[in-house]
Amino acid sequence: MRLLPQEQDRLLLFLAAELARARRARGLKLNQAEATAVVADAVCELARDGLRYAEVVTHAREVLGEADVLEGVRALVPRIEVEAVFRDGRHLVVLDDPLGPATAAPDGEPDVAWLEGPGVVRVEVVNEGAVPVGVTSHLHFFETNRALRFERAAAWGLRLAVPARTKVFFAPGTPREVALLPIGGARVVRGHGELVDGPLDDPGAREAALAAAREKGYRGA
Repeated sequence: MRLLPQEQDRLLLFLAAELARARRARGLKLNQAEATAVVADAVCELARDGLRYAEVVTHAREVLGEADVLEGVRALVPRIEVEAVFRDGRHLVVLDDPLGPATAAPDGEPDVAWLEGPGVVRVEVVNEGAVPVGVTSHLHFFETNRALRFERAAAWGLRLAVPARTKVFFAPGTPREVALLPIGGARVVRGHGELVDGPLDDPGAREAALAAAREKGYRGA
C-alpha cells in the first residue's frame, strides 16, 4: 500500500492520539502533545463523518477539558490548527480555546487594549443569552453568537480591533461598546457562523447573509 505524505501524517496523528487516549483511560492526565493529538484527531474524524465546519468546531471543543490535562497545559494550548477532509475538500480548521473556556469567570477581565486605525467602527453589544460569550480577535464579528444583539449590518466585514488571540467577553445583560476593524487580506470568510462562505465584497453577499441571519434568529439582523 502506498500512502501520500498527507496520509502518512494523518496516520501518525492517529497513532499519537491513540497512545494519548490509552494513557487517559489509565487515569493519567494529558500533556501538551497528547492533548493536541487527541483534539486534532477528533477534528479529522468529525469532518470525515460529514459534519460541517461549524459543527466540527463545536464538537471538537467538547472532546477535552481542563480537568483532562496536566496543570498548566491549557495555557500552552491556546489554539489548534489542523487540515481536515470535508465533503467539499480539505479545509484548515482553527480551534481557539480547544480545551474549553477557562474555569474562572470572566467578570474580572482586564481592560482591553483597543487598536486604532482607518475604518474603525464602534458598536454597542448586549448579550441577551444566559451565559457569558467570548469572541476572539479575528472572528467575523457579523457572525458572532446569535445571542449577541448589535447592528449586524454595521459589522459586515469587520473584526474586533484587538491584538491577535485576544478574547473579549460579553456578560449577560450588560451593554458593552466595542471597536471593529476591517478584515484584511483577500477578505474571504468560510466557516465562522456559516452565514458567509466566500468573498465578503461580492455583490449581494451582505444582503444574502443578513437574510440568513434573520432566518436563523441572530439578534440585530
